[in-house]
Amino acid sequence: MTLRLCLELEVTLNKNNLIMKVSALLALREQLSGRFNRLVSDYTAFFKNKQSAFTGIFKTYVPVEGFPVDPSKVANERIVTTVNEKMDWFITQALEYINNTLAIELTNGEGAATTYLVFEGEEYGPFPATVLLRLKSIIENDKFHTMLQMIPVREDSKVWLPVTDDDDYVNRGNIFQTERFYGETRTTITHVEILKDPNLDPAHLPANYRAETANIPEVIKTGDYTYQQFSGQWTHQQRAALLKRRSDLLDAITVALQKVNDRDQVPCDFRDLLTQLIYGKQYLNDKKH
Repeated sequence: MTLRLCLELEVTLNKNNLIMKVSALLALREQLSGRFNRLVSDYTAFFKNKQSAFTGIFKTYVPVEGFPVDPSKVANERIVTTVNEKMDWFITQALEYINNTLAIELTNGEGAATTYLVFEGEEYGPFPATVLLRLKSIIENDKFHTMLQMIPVREDSKVWLPVTDDDDYVNRGNIFQTERFYGETRTTITHVEILKDPNLDPAHLPANYRAETANIPEVIKTGDYTYQQFSGQWTHQQRAALLKRRSDLLDAITVALQKVNDRDQVPCDFRDLLTQLIYGKQYLNDKKH
């Protein structure tokens, strides 16, 4: 399958087919670049500091009659967002900058040799070297790489299943749950018990006899609880696969650059231009005559 990235001399901006000239794209580039960098920084900080936004907990507790509710055993903490929801929004927000930047490079490379970028069996392009180089700089950007490395992942030690117990979670998709755990709470009550002396007859105890006592512990049930976790995070394997795809894409761009540059050098000599820069136009003219 051949896919053509929609980057032309003029870029469609809205449903009314308004066209933006390259001069306007150039004016926008700095603004869009700053917006993209802030987007990457905001995502990195959110992934690092807001891990709880991707997790949820549902806990219930029913006490035995006569015992109070344990507040630590009751909770319904909802998932704020999922990794997929965040990444969908990232694509939407980042695309304007990427399309803008690559459209400019596509224009600058108009008429130059082109080649297709082959990534995981799919073809994109054809692109000149200017587009490939700019795309490479975006993908290999250290801050962007760090953002991808910070994508929240869930614990591998737990068994996670597609969510089934919550309609909202089901409709949102890509949310997983652990099996619901059922347990009991218990407490220990101590009572005093008189110890019997096997050497004495209980019916004929001495007048000054003082029986020995002991504190006897008794474990009793105080309530029933349930505990279940929810996650909108990725697995470690998903994040690792994304990082590998990034490396593979950079390799594919390198291969495409080798192909598009695999041609004979065009001879050039800038001696006169450099001489004019150093000595001036009159010197150059005198030398030629």
